[in-house]
Amino acid sequence: MNQVPQQSIMSGQQAQDQAVLPTRIAFKLCMRGIRTRLGRSVVTLTGVALGIAFLMSVVSGFHIKEALKADAEQARDVARREAVLRANVGLLEAKILVVLAGNLKPADNDFIDRIQRDGATIQMHDANRVAAASRAQLAEWLEGIDAVLILGAHDGLLTEAQASVLVGHRIYAFEELPETLAGRLTSVGAEPRQLVVKLHEDEKREAAEKVAEARVRMYWIVVVSLLITVGGIANAMLMSVTERFREIATMKCLGALSAFVVKLFLIESSLMGLFGSLAGVLFGLLVPLLAYSYTYSFARVFSAVTFTVLLGYGLACLVAGMFLAVIAGIYPARVAAGMIPADALRSEV
Repeated sequence: MNQVPQQSIMSGQQAQDQAVLPTRIAFKLCMRGIRTRLGRSVVTLTGVALGIAFLMSVVSGFHIKEALKADAEQARDVARREAVLRANVGLLEAKILVVLAGNLKPADNDFIDRIQRDGATIQMHDANRVAAASRAQLAEWLEGIDAVLILGAHDGLLTEAQASVLVGHRIYAFEELPETLAGRLTSVGAEPRQLVVKLHEDEKREAAEKVAEARVRMYWIVVVSLLITVGGIANAMLMSVTERFREIATMKCLGALSAFVVKLFLIESSLMGLFGSLAGVLFGLLVPLLAYSYTYSFARVFSAVTFTVLLGYGLACLVAGMFLAVIAGIYPARVAAGMIPADALRSEV
């Protein structure tokens, strides 16, 4: 009787007929596994979402708070400008004011809107129009006006010939004029009044210290929140993998390679990180927006905040959540994939 020769795979040799499943099959298996263990998957996703929501709420809350603070300071500056102008020219109703506008800031635009609401007539001339104007045209602009306002001034706003036309008119600036422009006006006798509130050195130093303290406090809270986020996500992903040692052992008994097992869990970690982080970003952004809107009104909050900054924070938190979820799943997945199937089947979690 003929015997079939037996072949053995010696140490260091590899079988050549093992099939490597494509990534799309691994993705389908992950989705099927998530649906099968929907309850546990929701718990894992919730852990990721809460960690990212905490981080997002901290950074977005700081931005909203600083934006509201800047908005309040701008409103105070506009009110102060209006009061100073009214003290110098009287009631603004029916007054005709010429505005020579250089590089306008948001506070300058708010100031113009406010004095227009008070009844003043504004004749706006931007830097390009002023540069192209002749002395005769500039003199025509100034006929019958009550005052000239210089806003957003820069060195090249007026030539010396143009500055001479302003002589005899009341000229007001609400920021310190550039040295060249101020010297040009003074040299021709225009004598502008700079209605600027200057802080003493002690006040400047105190303000700088407060800003530095607030920045350090923000960094510290962000670091602590990031550590809490790392702990929450790592715990959720570790439990998700370690409680499935038996499932991993069963897959290996059916012929799954260790690399395929690791790929399977990395895909699942990525999906959990993506959807959990997305939910966390939305929840972490919505809560501070609603809280501050309830306190300060929706209109004020939505006009003060910069949504591009919040979008950047959201994208950063989303990437951080996915990265942390994948990192948290790598080690236990490799340990589980490297276990002997018999030992993994006997494990109790």
